[in-house]
Amino acid sequence: MLRQPNKLLTHGLPLVTLTLGGWLGIAYFMQGRIDVEDAKRTEIDLRAPVHKQRAKKFNLDEELTKLKAAQQQTYSNKKIERPKEWWEGGTPKQ
Repeated sequence: MLRQPNKLLTHGLPLVTLTLGGWLGIAYFMQGRIDVEDAKRTEIDLRAPVHKQRAKKFNLDEELTKLKAAQQQTYSNKKIERPKEWWEGGTPKQ
């Protein structure tokens, strides 16, 4: 009597192998696509590999204009009252 081959080995193993291989292949190609898209952006993204990032040139005048634009004209430094226990070194009551 001839023994029939195990169905798990003849059908299951190739199915699992091809499924995992396809999954890893798609993951590899998609990660490469994501890395390229991230590297094309002008800002530096920490997820992209270092060799694919475009280093943004630092311009002091440009940074100064950004800082001046961000400052509010109505800003005033106001003192905030602290609890009495804070000055005496105690713990505040809750």
